[in-house]
Amino acid sequence: MNDPILSLQSVCKGYTDKSGTRSEVLSDINLDVADGEFVAILGFSGAGKTTLINAIAGLDTVDSGAVLVRGERCHGPGKLHVEEKLAGII
Repeated sequence: MNDPILSLQSVCKGYTDKSGTRSEVLSDINLDVADGEFVAILGFSGAGKTTLINAIAGLDTVDSGAVLVRGERCHGPGKLHVEEKLAGII
């Protein structure tokens, strides 16, 4: 099997509200996406879908774990090379 084009490894992300209460939105997310594979992210409102997509797109950092694109750590927008059709986010 080829290496995945997208890999999430133990991704965690949380937020702290104004009162200082911490909410873990993503906890230990692991996912490998193969070249040509189609993936849909489904969930209830507030489940962390947008947070996950923002992390994949490089628009937000994760608290721990790693987002890898073709084996390289994603550090910011553009890493998915949407113009090269490696991935698309709708």
